[in-house]
Formats: sequence, C-alpha cells, structure tokens
Amino acid sequence: MTKTVINLGLRLLIVCLVAATGLGFTYTLVEKRIAEQDSKRRAEAAELVLAPIGAQPQENPELTASLQGDFPDLIGVFEGVDGGGNARGYAFVLKSKGYNFITMAVGVDAAGQVTGIEVVTNEETPGLGAVAAENPGFLGQFNGKGPDALNLDEDIDGVTSATFTSRGITNGVNMALEIWRQLQENPEE
Repeated sequence: MTKTVINLGLRLLIVCLVAATGLGFTYTLVEKRIAEQDSKRRAEAAELVLAPIGAQPQENPELTASLQGDFPDLIGVFEGVDGGGNARGYAFVLKSKGYNFITMAVGVDAAGQVTGIEVVTNEETPGLGAVAAENPGFLGQFNGKGPDALNLDEDIDGVTSATFTSRGITNGVNMALEIWRQLQENPEE
C-alpha cells in the first residue's frame, strides 16, 4: 500500500514538473510578443482619446515613472502634441478597480476636460460590467467634463446592474484628472 502511494506520488510529481517546465518554456517564447501587443493596444487607445483635440500621442516613460510613486495604478502617460509640436493634452493609461480590473486610456486636454475614454482591457463580468465598459453612451458622458472630480449619480449616470464597473470607470477618470491637476501644479515632473 505504501509502495503504491509513493509510486503514484512520484509519477504525479514528474507529470507536474514536465507540465511546469513546458509552461515556463512557452511563456519565455511569447513573453516579448505579449508585451509588444499590450504596448500597441495602449498606444492605439491613446491615439483614439487624443484624436478629438487633433493631437498625436508620444509616450513619455520618464514622466510615467515620476508619477507612479503617487499613482501606482498608472501604466503610461502619452503627451498629445499637434503638428507643430505644441502640447495639447495627455492620455493617461491606468488600471481601475470595478468588480474586477479595467485598464483604460483617459484623454485630458490642456484645460482639464476629458476628451475620451477607451477601454484597453476589461476583466468585468460578461453581460453585466462588460456592457458598461463597452457602452459608448456611458463612456461618452465623461467627455467635456473636468477638471474637478466627478461623482457617480450626480455628474455621471451609472449603468443599471453594473454599479461596480460604473464606479470603477468614474474612479479611473478621477485619477486621470488628479494626475492632470498635479502636472499643472508641478510642470517640471
């Protein structure tokens, strides 16, 4: 009996080691491609939220790094510049907590007004929270609002049955507006 248990335990250990090694090897093969795709999605989202003000996104890793101490959920900062190289606004790519996590790009113009929201990745519940995160009517409510913080159910109408997602997106927009305000107070960052 003991011999059988040890034998089965060793076989299970070998299968687990082979599977873990295979998964690790596969991940190392695709890790760079995954990072490139994530970066591409963030850049596309930044371009979409800066398009209404006629600005092209330029990622600024130094600015991102300087802000991440105060805003750990900030993933990237894109400066929006026009054809003449003049700053027109920012696109902040950040993670916010709804029921699960939502990664989104929030465009903010030079006056502190939201220019758009684009969801990059959405881990919300399909059919409930995901509906709010992908609803242009809900996301469009934020456009033109700011620079003051927004309140759900006062400034923004939430989506029925998606309260956590509505709150998460509102909190994400408020974080972007807070980052914008900090940049206005400390332009050397």
